[in-house]
Amino acid sequence: EVSLAWAVMQKDLRLAWRNRSAWLSAGAFATISVLIYSFAFDLATRDVRPLLPGVMWTTFLFAGVFAAGQSFQHEADEGTFDAVLLSPASPTSIFLGKAASNLLALLVIEFAQLGLATILFNISLLTPELLAIVFIGTVGYVSLTTLLSVMGSRLRARAVLLPVLSMPLLIPLLIGAVRASGAALGIEAGTAPWTLLLGVFALWSTLISALLYPIAVER
Repeated sequence: EVSLAWAVMQKDLRLAWRNRSAWLSAGAFATISVLIYSFAFDLATRDVRPLLPGVMWTTFLFAGVFAAGQSFQHEADEGTFDAVLLSPASPTSIFLGKAASNLLALLVIEFAQLGLATILFNISLLTPELLAIVFIGTVGYVSLTTLLSVMGSRLRARAVLLPVLSMPLLIPLLIGAVRASGAALGIEAGTAPWTLLLGVFALWSTLISALLYPIAVER
């Protein structure tokens, strides 16, 4: 299972590099959002720390959902996804490989935006605690969006369907991620409860998505 998932991940990363327009668009969206918020905050307030967690995670989620919606599009359009399903790899291995490739690509975008925001807002956002929170939260929503993107990969309205399905399910993650990030920035005391909520959500979404993925690809 691990070796097959590794092979799927490598294959998806190569495809993502060759057809990188979706990931570049997600990165450009996140960069433009951070730049716009930096100018808006300069006009509105001097202390931007209470606003940063909400802005940060809203940007991450929209960029992630946009990119995940494109992760199956090329294979679905070319018909190669059916060939992957006929390979010796099990659906669970395919899911784990695709989720891992999406996770790596999104972490690159997110960490780059954290570095940019550190420069623009003059606040250190590359702390180990905050990076761990971002990693755990990203695992949670990547697992869920990977499942939902394959469910809508054969539909013409997949670009609209994925945000509609994913956003309500991601509300607990968004709440926990914003509160945990706020605590990591010193806005409130104690990151442990909210980080625990993120961890539970990430574990739940990964297990549920791995169990439902074989059913989703058969339809």
